[in-house]
Amino acid sequence: RTTVSDGINGVLIEPRNTQALIDAMQRIAEDPGWAVAMGKASRRLAEQRFDVKVVNATIIGRINEAMRVQA
Repeated sequence: RTTVSDGINGVLIEPRNTQALIDAMQRIAEDPGWAVAMGKASRRLAEQRFDVKVVNATIIGRINEAMRVQA
């Protein structure tokens, strides 16, 4: 859930809310451009948060911080 912003890069539906699911699917079917825009937003989010270079830099930075604190 933390990677989905409702209406920006996906649609959040409450569990067992069949009507909300139907409504979301219908909106996507009627406005395929919205689905494309959400897909692009999801791709940007994935590249920003989960790219291996970004993740590795974050891990190395935190290791370096921990080592400075212990020194």
